Amino acid sequence: MHDIDKPYTDSIQQWDYACACFKAAFKFDASEIVTIDTIREMFSEIVDGHELSYNAAVSLMFALYFLGYVTLIEMMKAKDDAFEIGNLSDFYLILDSADQWAHQSSDAEILAEAAAPIIEATQKIMQKLNLTRQI
Repeated sequence: MHDIDKPYTDSIQQWDYACACFKAAFKFDASEIVTIDTIREMFSEIVDGHELSYNAAVSLMFALYFLGYVTLIEMMKAKDDAFEIGNLSDFYLILDSADQWAHQSSDAEILAEAAAPIIEATQKIMQKLNLTRQI
């Protein structure tokens, strides 16, 4: 994790930085998820609308990626009741990392407000799919 609590500059620059941090942390390219363009649009709207710092933007990107992933699982499950959801314990590291980035940001309160709908949507999908985190 980097200590780069730079203030808001440009959401596209911050998106590229957040994607690089994601790849460094989790060893796979965020652009592989089907809904990545939608996630980037949501990211830009939130970052620009709240003028989030880099640390907050990285946290937001990680949270949006996780939401995108569980949304895809939900779609697969809706399409095929027999679809098996594997062990997601390693995948929850993304949420843990999002929390760490948020705690490093000077604008964590603004991020919490901006990310509230994302957190609620994620929680609803996880409840619907009966996903629970083992901490």
